[in-house]
Amino acid sequence: MHQRFLICLVAATSLAAAACSVRGGETTDFREGWRFSLTDPADAAAVDFEDGAWTPVRLPHDWAIAGPFDEDAPSGFSAKLPWKGVGWYRKTFHLDAKPGDRVYLDFDGVMAFPQVYVNGHLAGQWDYGYTSFRVDATPYVNLQGDNTVAVRVDTTRHGTRWYPGAGIYRKVTLQVERPVHIAQWGVVVTTPAVSAQQATVHVDATIENHDPTAQQGRVNFTLLDPAGREVATRDVVAELASGSTQVAADFDVENPVLWDIGAGNLYTVRTTVQVDGAAADVHEQPFGIRWFELTADDGFHLNGRRVQLYGVNLHHDQGPLGAAFYRRAMQRQLEIMREMGVNAIRTSHNAPAPELLELCDEMGMFVWDECFDKWDVTADRPKQGAPTHQQHAERHLGSLVRRDRNHPSVFVWSIGNEIPANREGVTPERVRMMCDVVRQYDETRPVGMGCHIPDQVRAGMFDAADFTGWNYARRYAQFRERYPDKPIIYSESASALSTRGFYELPLPTEKTDYSVDHQVDSYDLNAAPWSDIADREFALMQRDPFVAGEFVWTGFDYLGEPTPFDAQARSSYFGIVDLCGIPKDRFWLYRSYWRPDATTIHIVPHWNWPERVGEKVPVFVYTNGDEAELFVNGKSQGRRRKGERPTPVANLAAGRTAEASSAQGDNPVSALVDGNTETRWCAEDGSAPQFAQVDLGESQQIRFITVDFEQALSNYVISIKCSQDGKTWQTLAVSSPNEKLGQFAPRTAQFDVDGLGRYVRVEFYELTGGAWASIRELGVYTERAESDYYDPMYDYRLRWDDVIYEPGELKVVAYRDGKRLGEAVRRTAGAPAALRLTPDRTQLAANGDDLCYVLVEAVDAAGEPCPLADNQVKFNVQGPATIAGVGNGNPISYEPFQADSRQLFNGKAMLILRAQPGDGGAIRVTATSDGLAAANAECAATPASPGRD
Repeated sequence: MHQRFLICLVAATSLAAAACSVRGGETTDFREGWRFSLTDPADAAAVDFEDGAWTPVRLPHDWAIAGPFDEDAPSGFSAKLPWKGVGWYRKTFHLDAKPGDRVYLDFDGVMAFPQVYVNGHLAGQWDYGYTSFRVDATPYVNLQGDNTVAVRVDTTRHGTRWYPGAGIYRKVTLQVERPVHIAQWGVVVTTPAVSAQQATVHVDATIENHDPTAQQGRVNFTLLDPAGREVATRDVVAELASGSTQVAADFDVENPVLWDIGAGNLYTVRTTVQVDGAAADVHEQPFGIRWFELTADDGFHLNGRRVQLYGVNLHHDQGPLGAAFYRRAMQRQLEIMREMGVNAIRTSHNAPAPELLELCDEMGMFVWDECFDKWDVTADRPKQGAPTHQQHAERHLGSLVRRDRNHPSVFVWSIGNEIPANREGVTPERVRMMCDVVRQYDETRPVGMGCHIPDQVRAGMFDAADFTGWNYARRYAQFRERYPDKPIIYSESASALSTRGFYELPLPTEKTDYSVDHQVDSYDLNAAPWSDIADREFALMQRDPFVAGEFVWTGFDYLGEPTPFDAQARSSYFGIVDLCGIPKDRFWLYRSYWRPDATTIHIVPHWNWPERVGEKVPVFVYTNGDEAELFVNGKSQGRRRKGERPTPVANLAAGRTAEASSAQGDNPVSALVDGNTETRWCAEDGSAPQFAQVDLGESQQIRFITVDFEQALSNYVISIKCSQDGKTWQTLAVSSPNEKLGQFAPRTAQFDVDGLGRYVRVEFYELTGGAWASIRELGVYTERAESDYYDPMYDYRLRWDDVIYEPGELKVVAYRDGKRLGEAVRRTAGAPAALRLTPDRTQLAANGDDLCYVLVEAVDAAGEPCPLADNQVKFNVQGPATIAGVGNGNPISYEPFQADSRQLFNGKAMLILRAQPGDGGAIRVTATSDGLAAANAECAATPASPGRD
């Protein structure tokens, strides 16, 4: 069965330039002139409250990102930053409005539980930190004169699984309207019929009339094409009743310019409301014309062709800037993702800033628009005194859908993520209710959620969903069995882990073989215990074309959730790009696969290994070519071709005779040597001690053992023993619950051992967490062996494991279909000699929000980047710009983000400049470091033009 959704959508209204006073019918940027205090005075809402000692701030503002970090906090789940607290914002503004005008304050997002006071009166409040809301200030303002707005923010009741930020972290605008005006989010554009030859455009406008009597009105709808040319116009004469009135019009568009991936073709509907011959309101909204099919058997189709979704999950923080939203920061993230091949974004796991959708509209990039994570404290529903699920859903899903339904980038609505079935979670009735809330405001897109518990499928939890997203490990297969007619999206894939520029040998032999240095190897062989490396997900997507595509966890590193080093680190390792926006090696692996027609040739690792001269250093190559030849100082290391696999090390235990202390009838001891991880041996009960052993047939030198347990290793206390006669046993290794990993302990254990024996035994001494003694597979080897887990890797990357390191030049020449594609080179760098600055742009708008990202590197005397440099760098900025943040991508660094210096991490750091509002001018940055030649970079800020930043 195919589900077909035909849509066209609208972006947010352009903003007028910031002004000190406003007149009726105007929108004013409300970001300037605020004062803030992280205190909770009882009378802070009062007009005459003395706030002169408070800190002047400009919105957006995240009060916690400046720190300090609490390095000793037991967990880094929320970045070890001081985001919990109560704070106040105050601002005085002047109005020059007419009698009868309406005055609104529009907040894009406040973390959390804001209470908005106008001239000392509580004018409005909100109970979710991620959705947008409006406060009607009309009853409380002085239409002619000064006014005071005060906002109390309380994050103490907010629950989170990552860093949420704190404060008024998104845009605020002041809207002054005439008594008759277009309602907020009141223009809705849909396309009931679309083809390449013709499209029908339907426009609905809701007009509010705040006069007590009806008004005679005229509503004009004008359609503009993507070039801004007028295509058609419609006039509707209507009696505008007191309250609200809906007015509609239709357009037929011949040969429409379709919105598509990479082609953000946007039409515009201009809606003009006239009362008594005078314009009362004008509203312009861009929208796109396109159609898609989300199918159960052939994935995703756009404008009549199948398209694979190459998506990433993005959390809402912007690295060193915290949760404070800057349009340029988001634009840069999307540009980097697009360069990698991304065509879709999942707003995990909350309503995004509206500018993200505007950017995706313009860039031709799809958006999975998600409202909630769980339906508990993470959705600002505290257990005590919480609103009902339906009240909460209607308020916040309603806000999200009404705000975002006109964006062509939005292709699905998501009502939640990984929600367990419990008192605060999933039930079939609750899923149906929330889906119905969405459909009340938009019937043109499918509604679903991100899922991870297959048992919920069997309980019918998702009967009401149009589709589901499934997270990790091909769990979607069980959903497909029950719902063969519902589409599937792989909503979270990979969760691979790495630290930019960090390499450690020997290579991991198992995905959870993590470094003891609290960094993760960038050879891209590690993943979280519940997830997989990128190559395995590539193979799944090729195997299962009924899946519409994948959303990788995550595109960028983010603050908080630092698996697997929760206690030691403060930001994640999941990102394909680090916290500052510097690509990790994985970026090039994804690019090589997602953009097969774009030349990618990337070498892993760097070539600075002074401690390994004459020893082996493995080399990987990520390329869209199908083969390559590697050279060290001109000497060939051989040619490799994708799909070729090395001869595996033999498992001495495979197929051998096994015995155990006891066994369940359905889980015999032979299962632990049958080569199938879907079967297992299990003891007959949950008691300990228990054992299982294998007879190798003759004595063998044993160097490496792997045990794939049924449950996480943290549930077992075991020993590994060997014996030549089955009577006298030598202990080779012991293992107990892994305190470092806790709940993330792996299921597979690896042991480097040294023993001689015919028999190998695994003994269980203690069992915890309800586990029984149970093994899926036992491996015994004469040398270190790579797990079959990595087998798909050989189809997507090239590797040379036996390269002998010598300083100099490492070069690879790639080929495709027998033709030379290109080459890449890494050279051994000398000692750091100088700094180098590379700004991402040289022209900024002098609007107070535009940003410039300056890459900071150490180079040797020949200009070669130094991949191990860790120098401390000091910055000086001259001209109309300030330092908005600094960073280096190190998840365990506790240097402040708001500072004028930063240590290089693996040779690099990032400086973020923010242009000051005003007349602009030349900006000059100087970077210095002891013992290195200084570096300079220049850019310029130019006066901002009226309109959107």
